[in-house]
Amino acid sequence: MTKQNSHLPARALLLTLCVATVIDVGAGWRLVTPGLAQSARIAIALLPIPANLVLIAVIVRTIRKLDEFLRQVHLEAVAIAFLLTGLAVFVYGYLEIAHAVRPLNVAIVWLFMTLFYGAGYLIAVRHYR
Repeated sequence: MTKQNSHLPARALLLTLCVATVIDVGAGWRLVTPGLAQSARIAIALLPIPANLVLIAVIVRTIRKLDEFLRQVHLEAVAIAFLLTGLAVFVYGYLEIAHAVRPLNVAIVWLFMTLFYGAGYLIAVRHYR
């Protein structure tokens, strides 16, 4: 693989991430504007699905190209992020019932997942040192 071609997977991932994010944010922004028919609201709510499925496919393809060690690190990071996000959502739900926090926003769940993935990655890397 030439040096120029070695950056193609990273560029594809970044481009797909950017497109999916713009669609996600745009759909969220449009859904809070008043005056939309119910059918339009449903269509807009479902609009991010294709781009996010493509993003998932690109991420999986990228991980499959990694060596066995890095795949193991990412697997552990994802497992930690999944479990910690679940715990955080449960706790947030209990705090919501206790009227200590506002209703859960989807952006908060993404924030939890991102932070916990980073923490999981650091834990996994440290474990294998």
